[in-house]
Amino acid sequence: MNKSKIKTILALTGTLLIGFVLGMLVTVQIHRAQMKKFRSFASREGFGNWTLHVVEPSPEQREKMMPVIKKYAAKNLELRKKYRNEFINLMKDYRKELYPLLTPEQIDRLQSLSRSRKGHPKRRMEKHPSAPGNMSSPERHENRPPGPGFPFAW
Repeated sequence: MNKSKIKTILALTGTLLIGFVLGMLVTVQIHRAQMKKFRSFASREGFGNWTLHVVEPSPEQREKMMPVIKKYAAKNLELRKKYRNEFINLMKDYRKELYPLLTPEQIDRLQSLSRSRKGHPKRRMEKHPSAPGNMSSPERHENRPPGPGFPFAW
């Protein structure tokens, strides 16, 4: 094969690789922006800001709307807290029944999978009380919010 064909193939391959990497980076940024919008709706401020942005009220309407927005933003926040606490309790009960049926290696695999989730902070996961060598208490984390997408973060 002559040198010009090799250079052409390398140039095309390099261009494809650069395009692939750039496409992945753009996709990640778009996903993050969408998730940021979604998460902002969960806060009191985000709940109200979203409504005001969509409705574009006059100053008089805004003044009348604010008590209603604040009332339902507080209810939304309370509902989310209640869900989070119920989810935490559900996962504790799940572990209490599931972990005694598993070997220590299986428990470690579940916990490793939980740690390796994308976006999950790198922290040591607590072992279940039935796992050998447990030196810590899972109850320390009872108020930690659940991680997105995977129930074994506890």
